[in-house]
Amino acid sequence: MAAAGLTEELTCAVCLGLYQDPVALPCQHSFCAKCIGDAWDHSVTRFGVNCPQCRRNFNPRPSLVKNHTLRNIVEKYSQSKPTAPAARPSPVMCEYCIDSPSPAVKTCLKCETSFCSHHLQPHLTKQVYKDHGLIEPIADFTTRQCPTHKKIIEFYCEQDQECVCMSCTVIGKHKSHSLLTLEQAKSKIKWKLQSEVRNLYEHQDDCTRKQLSLKQQEREIKRDIKEMKKKLSTEFSGWRKQLEEDEKTVLKMIDDEEHRVLSRIKSESNSLVGKMKKLQLMEKESQDHDQKDALSFIQDVKQLLARCSQPGNITPYPNAAAFLNYMDSYNEVFDPYYNQTNTSEGAMHDWLYNLGQIGSLNQSQSFQPVARNTTTQDVRVDWSTITASIEMKMNEYQKYQRSILDTINGESPQVHELQVLIHASARD
Repeated sequence: MAAAGLTEELTCAVCLGLYQDPVALPCQHSFCAKCIGDAWDHSVTRFGVNCPQCRRNFNPRPSLVKNHTLRNIVEKYSQSKPTAPAARPSPVMCEYCIDSPSPAVKTCLKCETSFCSHHLQPHLTKQVYKDHGLIEPIADFTTRQCPTHKKIIEFYCEQDQECVCMSCTVIGKHKSHSLLTLEQAKSKIKWKLQSEVRNLYEHQDDCTRKQLSLKQQEREIKRDIKEMKKKLSTEFSGWRKQLEEDEKTVLKMIDDEEHRVLSRIKSESNSLVGKMKKLQLMEKESQDHDQKDALSFIQDVKQLLARCSQPGNITPYPNAAAFLNYMDSYNEVFDPYYNQTNTSEGAMHDWLYNLGQIGSLNQSQSFQPVARNTTTQDVRVDWSTITASIEMKMNEYQKYQRSILDTINGESPQVHELQVLIHASARD
């Protein structure tokens, strides 16, 4: 009674069988996961779904929670139930034992009768039963009969490889065929079967040898792959280290070239700034001299012209000495203005104009302004040294490529042999 009550508690209310993967609903009732899923798939209403046991509605459809405790109980209960013994076939009984039936030990194919050990004695001792075939007891003779003539099968047709009865050999389709008795056919087929089994054994031995060879190849391949990966890691590590060093070298060369070019630009820029300051100063002094009288102007302008003729200064004349020679050659021009006690600004301009006119008349003594070089030479980055260094490094990288390819190609023959062996096994 207790077992019956437990079985009822472990039964699904939908399929009426033991729970399979039980799940629990929010109302605490449990069902098989497949059972409740199928029930809800076919019974969806506008109110949602409900519990098949208490009819409680759920909207929306709730998620199912697996009931692990109930599942463990079902598994233990199923394991504890005693299993029914396998049904044994009913023994074949002796057909001559009427009052107290006894199990048969042999069946006569010719008599189509099963005998116990007592009633089988005549078949074993009397000459008249010598040609009767005895087999293990059978109850159904239809498996031993020809399906066409309903007679006992006695021969084997070699052409058609079928078991036949006497009528098949006389009036049936096996007439005039080569026939063997069942014993002869058994011996012949048994010999052929043994030959095939020997072939199977040989093939099995060959497969075993190939399998062992494959296992050996597998170990060797794993070992070679491990060594190759180690070698490649070493090669690539060296390559990465060299690349990092080359990268630092090239970047430093670029930094040095940058420093050189920028330093030159800064130096020339500072030189130009200094010249511009001198020019501005001389321009201011020339403007100050312009306000003086002619004598002061002539005396002071010599110093200004001498400074202008210094290297790096810009001057409209070749040198100051040429200008002085020019003035000594034309004293007659300067004297009228030199002896004047009151030189006006207008007279000073007239004197300068006459000075220019006289200079233009005497071509041998005239002064031509010196051409001023106002352009600076372009400063460029010298990439030739850096390019040559990179090309040399790239040529060195080829040895790493060859080393890596040689490492990989050195393993190829073994891999090829394994592929050949696998293809040969597949064909067999």
